[in-house]
Amino acid sequence: MNRLSQIGVVLIALAGFSTAAQAVETITVGNANVVVRTVTGTLDTEGRKLALADDVYHNELIETAGDSATEIVFLDQTKLALGPNSSLTLDRVVYDPDPAKSSFVTTATKGVFRFVTGNLPKKSYTVHTPSATIGIRGTVFTLSVQPTVLADGSSATVVEFTLEEGAADIVGCSGKRVSLEQGGLQLTLTKSDSGACSQRVTRL
Repeated sequence: MNRLSQIGVVLIALAGFSTAAQAVETITVGNANVVVRTVTGTLDTEGRKLALADDVYHNELIETAGDSATEIVFLDQTKLALGPNSSLTLDRVVYDPDPAKSSFVTTATKGVFRFVTGNLPKKSYTVHTPSATIGIRGTVFTLSVQPTVLADGSSATVVEFTLEEGAADIVGCSGKRVSLEQGGLQLTLTKSDSGACSQRVTRL
């Protein structure tokens, strides 16, 4: 094989690798069931504006602008709504006939969200926030992640987790685990930029 042919083989191989990598990066995990005004998705630095019925992908960042909202329905029938000025990453969403391989992991960075979990095993669902990691057990809940300024002038993030149905296990920024076993409970966690953390549970 001459040198020109060798180069051609290498280029074809690289093209095949690139296509395979792209296929991995664009695994469809659900679609946009509702789109109000400006909703964007970013995958590997490539941004796009979402339209009704567009697919969403593994590891995609979903964001809404002011006065905007969306609802995503996943392959397992989980429903996730994002309110205005919200940001969430679909870290790992795997819907597999083998329950041991199923996984639903997201990171909520800011905004307001409502989750209705679907058909995956109860322990498959995890939601990360700046102040807590939330393990879901067959649950309907709302979540708010908002920046705030404390009385001493320092910046902080307030996470409010409101359980409507089901149960949840939350590990807060203090490392303390809180189990919510019934609806109508709200856990509020406040984490300052200095690392100070507080949490409280209230009944609504």
